[in-house]
Amino acid sequence: MNNSLIMWALTIWIPILMCALNANEAKFKKNIAVGVTLPLAAREDAGVLGLLRGFKREQLVLCLGMMALGVALAALTWPELSFLPYFLWIDLLIVVQFVSYARWNGKLKALKRARGWTVPAVRAASVTAAAETAKRPGAGWFIAAAVAAAVPAALDRSLWYMYLLLAAMALACWPASRYLYRNRAETVDENEAVTAALTRVRRRAWDRVWLICAWMMAAVNVGMWLSSTALPGSQALFILTLVLSLGVCAAAVAIEFRVRRVQEKLTAGSGEGFYVDEDDRWLFGQLYYDQNDSRAIVNNRTGVNSTVNLARPAGKAVMIFMALLLAAMPVMGVIMDTAFDTPEPLRVEDGVLTAASFGKDYLLPLADIESAEVLDELPKGMTRVMGTGADRLLKGQFQTPWGRATLCLDPRTGPWLKVTMADGKLYLLGGGASGAAAVLEMIGG
Repeated sequence: MNNSLIMWALTIWIPILMCALNANEAKFKKNIAVGVTLPLAAREDAGVLGLLRGFKREQLVLCLGMMALGVALAALTWPELSFLPYFLWIDLLIVVQFVSYARWNGKLKALKRARGWTVPAVRAASVTAAAETAKRPGAGWFIAAAVAAAVPAALDRSLWYMYLLLAAMALACWPASRYLYRNRAETVDENEAVTAALTRVRRRAWDRVWLICAWMMAAVNVGMWLSSTALPGSQALFILTLVLSLGVCAAAVAIEFRVRRVQEKLTAGSGEGFYVDEDDRWLFGQLYYDQNDSRAIVNNRTGVNSTVNLARPAGKAVMIFMALLLAAMPVMGVIMDTAFDTPEPLRVEDGVLTAASFGKDYLLPLADIESAEVLDELPKGMTRVMGTGADRLLKGQFQTPWGRATLCLDPRTGPWLKVTMADGKLYLLGGGASGAAAVLEMIGG
């Protein structure tokens, strides 16, 4: 299957998820809809309901429009330009969703002011209820996931660094679950029982997401080991990674919606008399800024996730990094299109056969070559172990019917050069206009 189509297939559904999440924002949870805190009476107000319907309609239009654009870009055949349109689409998707949310958030805030529903800031600041203690998974669960992820490193030494990297990421899920969460109660009003229940539900959901991620790392390492050693030539790693990624995403989304449903249910009768209103601290309903808050990490007001406090230096640094990353995506697309371009023609200079592609040179001394032959067809069932598997370039470590091999070739057209070194290492090189047959004559194959 075309690699660019796989890339699009894995992400084309994201507008649907974003549409569902944003449409859910139109439901009142903790007295909040589309990032605006409103009293109980507002839930029956015709103006409010009209704005919420308009917001949901726009989310649907954006979803269908972005998916149509993604399908159109995926259908276009630009062999030398695969990643740039993709990253531009991702950028556009993020921007239009942010702008749409901010626009309707502003409309609701304007209506709130017109109706006289603004709560004095002193009321929000006066809430100091202690956080509810909830039993949380211990470090042992995350350590076990890290150990399970590290086991393949002892079975397959060739990829030990990748196994240990994912094992470290599994272990890192434990401090992430502790320190990327603000330790405070989910206070909505003066009902302490509701505060305790909301806090408990959110913390348990947060811990579950990180625990699932930790064990996913272990499962991916098992898949990598199966693909590279136990089941050579299989697609175990790709299939397992795909299934696990989709599974973790589905589990996280399910947890998010469950928490939102609980928040909606528990606060269905809130919004009369005293209630918390922090709208002045949330720019566009999405960005938190409070100079009086010393914490760099804060909980989002609804759902499970956390965000940063832009008033703190660490929060500013994170936001600047994210903005730069967003701006750099088109540049990344150009770089990746260049990196995944066809390899350079094979060449023989000073007794060395050289295959090269975007800064990576494979140098094979002629004196160390045991045998070489020209292939008119690539072997079936090759599986990438580590490296690049693009439409125009296969580079890195691959499992082949002959065993582990290093590839640097254009898979679209041959011939290719199969080189076996004196130490047993195998290389598949060339393709297209690389001159494999001419090189074979030069090295005396």
